[in-house]
Amino acid sequence: MSKKSISKHGRKEHKMENDMKQIGDLLGTIEEFVPGKGTYTEDGKIYASIMGKGVVDRENHAVRVEGRMPAELEVGQVVFGDVLKLNKNVVSVIVKRIQGAEGNVDIRTGIYVSNIADEYVEKPESMFGLGDIVKAKVIKIQPGMIDISTKGDFGVVKAFCRYCRHRMEKSAEKNMMVCSNCERKDTRKFSKDYGNVENI
Repeated sequence: MSKKSISKHGRKEHKMENDMKQIGDLLGTIEEFVPGKGTYTEDGKIYASIMGKGVVDRENHAVRVEGRMPAELEVGQVVFGDVLKLNKNVVSVIVKRIQGAEGNVDIRTGIYVSNIADEYVEKPESMFGLGDIVKAKVIKIQPGMIDISTKGDFGVVKAFCRYCRHRMEKSAEKNMMVCSNCERKDTRKFSKDYGNVENI
């Protein structure tokens, strides 16, 4: 059963069952709720973008997660993360490290198609592969979403073959890579310092 509480604005709110939410936990759909702080939407569903307590505001048909955004993450920082999902307009990346900072993090971020490269990109899947490690810059932090960019010298620092999952190497051709195992070729938006993953 959910628990009712009164907010500081006098609205009745409901704590969700199993109210401690992890990043990526499903909270509902956009048909049911307006996504609030600490959430993100994907394919019409609302997920937790931070760890914390899930809260449903029935009066305003909204859902949010009460927690703290990672204090160490700031606009302008360089981060490293794993490509989790490729959509038409955004690439989901789980940031694992912040350049120059100690320890690991686990923060869901996104690269919008307009922030992938300096030139027009039609298909994000032509620039990244699932599981690739990317180096990017934090450009925007807002409730529910952190935007990163691979424009300029940023991009993939370690790519994996879509077929055999072995490491890929840069080719002489622009944006082209070749698998070190099966020798298949593929495209990527790679970083200027591709292969420099010693500190990740």
